[in-house]
Amino acid sequence: MPDTVKTNRQGNGQIVLVVDGKPVRKFYTSIFLQHLNYHVITSKTAEDALTYMSLTLPLAIVANIDLPDMSGADLLKQVKQNRRTRGVPVIIYTSNTDPRIQQDCEQAGCAAYLRHPATLEELYAAIQTATKKPHRFVRLKTFLDVAVGDHASANAPARDDSIAVLSELGMFVATNRALSYGSIHPFTFHLPNAPGWSIRTEGQVMYCQQNNDTKKQSGVGVKFLKIGHEEREFIKNFIKGKMTEGKSRME
Repeated sequence: MPDTVKTNRQGNGQIVLVVDGKPVRKFYTSIFLQHLNYHVITSKTAEDALTYMSLTLPLAIVANIDLPDMSGADLLKQVKQNRRTRGVPVIIYTSNTDPRIQQDCEQAGCAAYLRHPATLEELYAAIQTATKKPHRFVRLKTFLDVAVGDHASANAPARDDSIAVLSELGMFVATNRALSYGSIHPFTFHLPNAPGWSIRTEGQVMYCQQNNDTKKQSGVGVKFLKIGHEEREFIKNFIKGKMTEGKSRME
């Protein structure tokens, strides 16, 4: 069975299955995808991946070509030849440079064929395209304290409010506050890449989520209405830094 299982509390729709026999690269690919709010299952062999898929279908598969048992190309063919699994997109993410293997995978129906040193941003874009869930901006899973309200300050006492997901356009704020749909509030938070700098923005609540069934985190989705150029650049660079964290050790 797969060697690492991350529990998915929101159903199977956001699970990405990473199949790679190289522990370091498998680890950093997984961490990268978890930063982007995917739940990750990892496997070092194609056989274990197929065993997992006999139980649950992931959103997508990210597979290396060079695996300990059958190759990633053979895994791809088995997935596409099975009526139950053929709809799962398979993205090949590998250091293998043999053009014949790439051609073979493309003919077999891989959603994308990425060779190292393809960037992790390209991997994210490939998953988004393959799963037909495009987002113009990356949504980063994170944990940052945030102060909400007219008198919010970075030094205000913590009220158990935090940013759980952050993008250039907005954020998901984990909170038990009764913030109504459409309401506008000031938000203040710090970013690790901008020490001493407070990110101050005005945001509008676009949706509310209540933790009634323990499967979803209580909070609100917020769209940034007023945010300065410097603050936006800090957010952009923070997300980019998290996306590329550990990348040099994968190549």
